[in-house]
Amino acid sequence: MDGELVGLQVGKVQRRCMPDGMRVDYRHPFWTSGIFKDAVAGPLRVAATGIEDDAQADLDNHGGPDNVVLAYDAHHYPLWRDKLALPDLSHGSFGENFTLTGFSDDSVCIGDIWEVGGDAGLLLQVTQPRQPCYKLARRLLQPHIVKMVHETGWGGWYLRVLREGPAAIGMKVRLTQRHHPEWNVVTAMAAMHGRKRDTGAARALAALPELSARWKRELVED
Repeated sequence: MDGELVGLQVGKVQRRCMPDGMRVDYRHPFWTSGIFKDAVAGPLRVAATGIEDDAQADLDNHGGPDNVVLAYDAHHYPLWRDKLALPDLSHGSFGENFTLTGFSDDSVCIGDIWEVGGDAGLLLQVTQPRQPCYKLARRLLQPHIVKMVHETGWGGWYLRVLREGPAAIGMKVRLTQRHHPEWNVVTAMAAMHGRKRDTGAARALAALPELSARWKRELVED
């Protein structure tokens, strides 16, 4: 399986206020997030602790060594532009760092290892699906987007860094190892959402050594 990095986005933590008259939830209008990402051509250094010039506000849910890179399928964007009536929706609008061709939520599996930019370049491993929160609704000013992501399965996925290296637009991405073909991102997300009903599936997913530590805990919590 091969693909290409067609979007590279990073951003700092920002404090924002919802526009006057716009309400997508009943939370306080002021909020802090790193979900606003700016497009860059690169190269940027991708280290085990994070991407150069990138940051997250909620480190309990979005940061750490298991969640360094958030990736998203570029082919979802034309469909979202139509669904959301947002013709100018650009790469990075879902808060992702990498926008890719050749990989999608139903073809990427937990534990997959990718080479980015060649044999001696960046080496990444898929650790968990991405579960969007209310901040995505605020980012896009779309109150139902979290529900829509759940229904479509188009949430994206996180990766850890196995070998540090640069990332830049146009780099080739190659799947080099697959350990769990039965656990694609969509299937893993379904197991997380149904963990109270199907504890067997939740335990099986939690047993994957490559799964993020955060998901391992959440899957078996009472």
